[in-house]
Amino acid sequence: MTKRHVAIIAGYGSLPLIGAKYVKEKGDELLIIALKESCTLNEELKQIADYYYEFSVGLAGKMLKTLKKHKITHALLSGKVEIKLLHSTRFDLKALLILAKITFKSTDSINFAIINELKKINIDMLSQKEVYASIIPKSMQFTDKSYCEAGLKEIVKEGFLFAKHIGALDLGQSIVISRQGILAVESAEGTDITFARGSSLAKGEALCIKTGKAYQDERFDLPTVGLDTLKNIAENGGLGLIMESGETIVVDMDKCVEYAKEKGLIFSAVSKDEL
Repeated sequence: MTKRHVAIIAGYGSLPLIGAKYVKEKGDELLIIALKESCTLNEELKQIADYYYEFSVGLAGKMLKTLKKHKITHALLSGKVEIKLLHSTRFDLKALLILAKITFKSTDSINFAIINELKKINIDMLSQKEVYASIIPKSMQFTDKSYCEAGLKEIVKEGFLFAKHIGALDLGQSIVISRQGILAVESAEGTDITFARGSSLAKGEALCIKTGKAYQDERFDLPTVGLDTLKNIAENGGLGLIMESGETIVVDMDKCVEYAKEKGLIFSAVSKDEL
């Protein structure tokens, strides 16, 4: 098999390192571009990479030249990059030209613009579902506390519908819901803040929902949760988390399950067909 030359553009969290280990296990050459405003595992990534660079989010020209120089064939967008950086980052000319073509600057539109630029220099995107398959759970109840036994199945079903709707609008992939209605909808603030805010509005009654988009592109922005997600829910009085099975990345699953059990949270992966 021909060795691929893979670049990971690394944002916040541990996903870039998990992706880097996957690439190396496949025997491919690995280049890391760590985004200065976002990346948090710089030293770990530097140790595993064949080539390592740190660039500001706004230096699109330098990034593209670096990818061409190393004859990169495949790329992976990995880790969180907050959209609010659009308002605080200095952009080079190439980045400004890319952004100028985007009428409405949302997560999807920016990611598609990046993918189109990479396609121009013959770089294909890796599927996040391929890279993170081992940490995308199938349908399962992870704690003894069930949303069905709590009489919340209809609430979860409604929550999935609402979450899919906001995903289609490219607002986010998360909502907080109770028997009284929607408490919070994700936007630019991100999942954790949305879950904390919504849970605090109806302590002991709020259920957090995380789904993929109706037409989820596997190359970027797969819904992701982790220990911090559950802590935000528990510390603000939420009932728990229901995520879409087969679509949601779970970072540090063992720690998540242990914490959810300790705090008495509902924690389940469900497909929409089960509801």
